[in-house]
Amino acid sequence: MNFETLSQARRSYRSFESTPIPGNRLTAILKAGQWAPSPLNLQPWEFIVVSDAETKATIREIGEAARQEVVDGGGPGWAGKYDMAFLEEAPVLIVVVIDPSKGGLGDYFGQKSGALQAGSACVQNMMLAAADMGIGSLWFTFFRPEKLKAALDIPEHLEIAAVVPFGKPKDVVKAPPRKNAEIYQERYSK
Repeated sequence: MNFETLSQARRSYRSFESTPIPGNRLTAILKAGQWAPSPLNLQPWEFIVVSDAETKATIREIGEAARQEVVDGGGPGWAGKYDMAFLEEAPVLIVVVIDPSKGGLGDYFGQKSGALQAGSACVQNMMLAAADMGIGSLWFTFFRPEKLKAALDIPEHLEIAAVVPFGKPKDVVKAPPRKNAEIYQERYSK
């Protein structure tokens, strides 16, 4: 499908069938992530592919603990109803890990987010590639990073950009509303 159609058709899914993702498609999704742009082509990402039921259950528990923390802290009401079963339903979760020391020359100028920006482009590439193959995904960040790092043996110096469940969607998801972005010419002028 053409890019405009693909970018508008991609959805965030929270319900998956248990159908496994064929290996060649999973490889294509990971490869799409690796072709994302990054400062100085440092490619700060690494991937943890999770398909083990016990590990997925642990990730769900970490997410549910974070949800409870938000509820207990007076966070938004919807958080208490946020069902995380999809973390175990999805046949595979890809944890995208980044090395913040690979942020490019921006580090010299106080721009500390180069690696995270590259990791974000990597996640977007993977999600778009999956959508093009009819595979659903979700950008999941509802967790305490230090707890997830400990559970997955991620070294302390690395950061988690996202946990992305991938699978065949169970349900059709309508397009969410989009607002028109503010666009300025030459300078910010609000």
